[in-house]
Order: sequence, then structure tokens, then C-alpha cells
Amino acid sequence: MKPRMKLVVIALLGLWVLLFAGCNQGAPPPGGGGGGGGGGNATAQDVGKVLTAANAQLYRVESPLSLAGLPVPVLGLTPFSVGLIPQDAASWSCTGVTVTGNARDPDGDGIPVDATYSGKCTWSDNGSNGSVTGYWEFNDLNIQDPDSGDPVAGVKVHGTIEWGLTSSDGSVTSTWEIDRHDFVKNGRTYDFDYQGTWTVTIENVGTYTTDYNLKGTWTPDDPEHPWYVGTINVEKGYGTFKGSGPTCTKGWSLDVTLTNVHDNGTKIDGGTATFSGTDCEGNSASFSVTWSPSQVCVTVGGHTSCGPN
Repeated sequence: MKPRMKLVVIALLGLWVLLFAGCNQGAPPPGGGGGGGGGGNATAQDVGKVLTAANAQLYRVESPLSLAGLPVPVLGLTPFSVGLIPQDAASWSCTGVTVTGNARDPDGDGIPVDATYSGKCTWSDNGSNGSVTGYWEFNDLNIQDPDSGDPVAGVKVHGTIEWGLTSSDGSVTSTWEIDRHDFVKNGRTYDFDYQGTWTVTIENVGTYTTDYNLKGTWTPDDPEHPWYVGTINVEKGYGTFKGSGPTCTKGWSLDVTLTNVHDNGTKIDGGTATFSGTDCEGNSASFSVTWSPSQVCVTVGGHTSCGPN
């Protein structure tokens, strides 16, 4: 990829992070014409309100997963938040945005009872260094409230998201097949079940794929505020990843176990993560990471090295 194309991609990722920072648990209820089971047109703002609310909940698990080094797609770095914050959606040209199912939100948590969204948004920027165009498309993207009478019941998501950009340096496209991203309240804990495939194609470079299948639990420190701080656990055999790329045709694989990994809202300050897998040449390796409030220790082959946390 040429240097300017790299900068464009990095800039977009930064934009998505910035947009996601505005997500919060108190997003307005979704709009649109979903009603009580029919279908109709919606706006980008309608979809933005729903996905903003979904982000606020799902990110609570995805943030510590990312901090722990797991290669699971993080919603804050994907088109889930591109162009969807209501005040930003006006800058996009969106067509064919529809909603079917039940888009009502009885408990006011921003998550519809069971609604499916489709549509495509495009944008362009003509700067001093040339033009850049992009698009963001969502197909049969289903958002569901596990319990429409409980505002902290969680969320279920499945569907397809695709985005792309093109400049004079080339193009990049990404397709995210979300088989399921379920985050569902179960007593004092939340069960999560993530499965999907992320494919990124860079012109004149090649295609990268990541498949992931991850199941575990999230236990908030304060059940009244479940999207803040808490502990994540993934048992052995329930965190699997595999992928391939232009220079990794044989593929790589990774198995992850998380034991009492605690996220304090800014960093991981407790717990252990164990990683084992094979690289693109078929070589096997394993290591573990242990966190405390003051240090991080990495153990490889029986040797442990520690540094400040």
C-alpha cells in the first residue's frame, strides 16, 4: 500500500474511534418505520441511534478483549460507528435505508425489540491532495433486545457490514460477516457469544481474513452500571481464532483462555490470559500474560519477565 493510502486508512480508523467516543448507554430510542411488525423506510439517523446503543453495550466486552491482545473485531474500529452518530449522518448520502420487524423500544435502552436494517451510505472528499470516495453498507443487520422489559438485558446482533474507500493510490474494502454478537444478562453476569468473519482486501496487496469464535462471561463490578468496569472469563476451548493473508497462505491459528481478567475502565489490572497457536509457517508457540495493578508479567517457556502496568 502506498504511504498516502496508509494515511487515509489510519485517518479513517481514527475518525471511527472519535465518533465512537460519543456513544453512551442513554441513546435515544430507535426511530424508523419498523412499528409492530411491518416494514418501511428509515434514515441513517434512525440506524445510528440503534447502533450507538448497541456499541455502548458490546464495547464493554470488546474493550478488554482488545486490551488483552485478542484479534476480535472491535466495534469502535469498524463501520458500526461510521457516519451513524446523528449529528454526523447528514454528511453522508444514504439510499435505500429500510427497517423491518419490530423497531419499538419499550424499556428505553435504545435497543429495538427485534428489527432488521439494510441500506447503503456513500461519501466523498475532494482535498488538495486529490479525491477520496467511500461507502458503508449494511445488509440484513438484525438488532434484538433479549428482554424488552429490562433496560440492562443486553443485545443480540447479526448480519453483514461492508465498507470501502478509493483514492488515486488504490482501494480498500472490508466485509464483516457477523454470525452472532450476543451479550445477554444471566443473573449477575452476562454471557457473550461472538462468531464471525472479517475480510479485508487491499488493492495490489491482497486479502486478509480472520475467523473468530469466542464465548465467555462478563461480570460487572456494579450490576446497576454493567457497562463500566468488570471481569471477563473465557474457558479453554472457547476462544478460537484463525486467519490468512497474502503472505500467509497456510494460515495461522490461535487459542485463548482468559481467567478473571479485570478491566478497571482504563486498563487491565488483574487476571491471566493464556495464548497458544501456530504461525504462518506452521510453527507452534504458547505464552501467558498476568496482570496486577502495578505490573504485567509475560511467561514464555517457563521464563517470566515483568514490567510496569
